Amino acid sequence: MKSIFRTIITLSVAALVSTACNKDKAQYNIGPDNDRDNIGYLSLGGLEATVMTDTENISSGTTAAATRAGVPDIDTFTVTLTDQSGQTVAEFLYGERPSSPIELPGGVYTLTMSSGTMPAVDWETPVYGASREVIVTRKQTTTVNDIVCKLTNIKVTVDYSADLIDQFDAEHTSMSVSLQPNSTTFAMGETRAAYFTPANAENTLHLVLSCRYKGQDSNIDMTADIHGVKASQWRKINVVIQHSSDGTALIGITCDTWTYDEEIVFDSASYMCEPTISDDDDLPTIVWPGHDLAEPFELTDEMFDADGVFTGSINIDIEAESPLKSLTVSLSSDNADFLSEYSSMIPATEDLCNPNVSKSILQLLGYPASAAGQSSVRLRFGAQAALMHTYEGTHAYTVTATDDKGRTASATLTVKAGSGSGSGSSIVWVGHDISQRYEITDDLQVGIRVSVPAGIKDFYVDIISDVLTPEELTKVGLTDHLNLVTPGQFKDQLEGLGFPTEDAVYGQTLIDENTLNISSFMSLLKITGQGTTDFRLTVIDFNDQKCVGTIMLEVK
Repeated sequence: MKSIFRTIITLSVAALVSTACNKDKAQYNIGPDNDRDNIGYLSLGGLEATVMTDTENISSGTTAAATRAGVPDIDTFTVTLTDQSGQTVAEFLYGERPSSPIELPGGVYTLTMSSGTMPAVDWETPVYGASREVIVTRKQTTTVNDIVCKLTNIKVTVDYSADLIDQFDAEHTSMSVSLQPNSTTFAMGETRAAYFTPANAENTLHLVLSCRYKGQDSNIDMTADIHGVKASQWRKINVVIQHSSDGTALIGITCDTWTYDEEIVFDSASYMCEPTISDDDDLPTIVWPGHDLAEPFELTDEMFDADGVFTGSINIDIEAESPLKSLTVSLSSDNADFLSEYSSMIPATEDLCNPNVSKSILQLLGYPASAAGQSSVRLRFGAQAALMHTYEGTHAYTVTATDDKGRTASATLTVKAGSGSGSGSSIVWVGHDISQRYEITDDLQVGIRVSVPAGIKDFYVDIISDVLTPEELTKVGLTDHLNLVTPGQFKDQLEGLGFPTEDAVYGQTLIDENTLNISSFMSLLKITGQGTTDFRLTVIDFNDQKCVGTIMLEVK
């Protein structure tokens, strides 16, 4: 494994600038209509910024020393504060940051630092920056003490092995590197780095090598693609001679990826083949069994008993091929009081592999005491259901899992609570946890209670089974996609299996477990043999709001 020095330049806090001077430099957009009772304070006077670069190590010191080493003067970095709508509420230079707290309405803000604007592609134009969410709570002061700025564009260099330098005609050898639609060409011997602006979270670099051996009169052209390229990476492209077992030699590519304190070496392949990267199948998975995380989940009063205890479950399962290195949960909400209540117990963004709070707090919130090194983790958000339900609004938990091979996946659980939570509809499997899969037994009861305050407009049933194929369903007079409101030719079969249809569904605000009871269906499923069968129930009300629940069954 190769090694590389990483630079962390920590700059001391500048002398406090007078309040009057800061007000001249900063732009604060509080607005005249904000409720003064909702005002909080954001303190940046003690902020210490750190810049991570790929140059030599430089200890904390003067700005002049940093500038001589090729690092931008951090005092010239632009600090921008935006609200959840994306509107800029404050902007100033880091060196002129206000010494006194900034007054802001309570809520979630994004604090960004940037050394400049990224060109699409250019030579020696690194841009450093950072972004962090901060929560401003009414009548309280939120302090930001430190922030780490990293490379925000993609660094690319091209080099040749010594044996190829001896054999290639430098005048007629070059490599074009493009990140569509932008490209630049590295002449042989080019030592400068090119910097590309990322187009997406993951990008593809397209390489075209045109080379000529000394003494020849024609060029050889070859191409390759390097996938999965991200911001903050330095892609070191090396043109080499690769020798095969039969003694032949081919021109090939190696690509090393440097990310500050970590080196990832991509396998090289012969004759300009693509580097080896992980398939999507190897990424961690984040799922809520029986639910679609793309659909907001609605907390309703019917989900709580008389003592206010949540009777369901909200279990998010994370599975990884390799042990987890990081598992972060980041909360955002349109209710500042909920954010304040949550963040009084645990940071709004917390890495459960390296938590900052006690095990008892983690367990209280339904989080594991330690996720580090685990390959299978469950987050029990049901432990927070009562807290969510107390604060009306939309609460979003973004879960990001990264394994020890650097593979990352992310998903968001969105929970709507209170009168603004949407339809307020619910689907409950009476006596059972609808998020769990159950084995079919002779006495298994499947009674389902559906509550739709705005009235049922459509009620779809999708049968998803590895034993009841569409062909098998046809034999018993069914299909895998049905609408109980308009059952058509399937009316008799559905009613015989315990599904209500037509007027017993359309316009109804409540279907109880006696009216919708498919326990008799279990005997049919049991004789089909080993496998799983799911009934996905989708209710749409007259406000066109959707509620989805899945009955998950298994024959062992």
